Amino acid sequence: MSTRRARLVLGVAMVAYLSSVLQRGSLGIASVEAGDRFHVSASLLSTLAVTQLVVYAALQVPVGVLIDRIGPRALLATGALLMVAGQVTLALSTSLEVAILGRVLVGAGDAMTFVSGLRLINSWFSGPRVPVLSQWFANVGQLGQVLSAIPLSLVLHTAGWTPAFLGSASVAVVAFVAVVAAARDRPTGEAPPRAWRGATRCGSSAGACVDRARSSASGRTS
Repeated sequence: MSTRRARLVLGVAMVAYLSSVLQRGSLGIASVEAGDRFHVSASLLSTLAVTQLVVYAALQVPVGVLIDRIGPRALLATGALLMVAGQVTLALSTSLEVAILGRVLVGAGDAMTFVSGLRLINSWFSGPRVPVLSQWFANVGQLGQVLSAIPLSLVLHTAGWTPAFLGSASVAVVAFVAVVAAARDRPTGEAPPRAWRGATRCGSSAGACVDRARSSASGRTS
């Protein structure tokens, strides 16, 4: 397979996951503004975070099934679009009910991203590189937390709620375009990794996924 192409696919997957983590954490830096915007107490506001987590967890098994049927590229692209829709909904919302809908969409898109990225790594790389790159993939994605804590927070406090969340949505648009343009499910002529079904069951735990990736890689040649 082409090393250059494999690295490109890896880079795109990292961008998609970084965007996913950014969307996931974006509301955390806007809790005070959200309370003022929706005129609700902190306890009611926590519904937004809980809703997203419930949706994320509930979709792990369906995502594991879909990834074998339609492939990681389609799931990454769909996830990015769902997060765009969710962040735009949140940006324009003036009620808690509409904001909850936005977080449902973000949670659904987020649920599709991590395991799809790991699937791409498992398809494009082999041997001892798989667990190493899987760990790098997880670590680089967490830079999205930094982006939500610093640049997004700066936009929120200088330009306001709507520009901040529309800006966050624009990052997901970039991820969508990158996935559609450059990602492919696997090198031409290669079958899907045989051990993947077990890996998709690891849910939201990055460490568990990396451990499973290491196990599946142990019997493959580099």
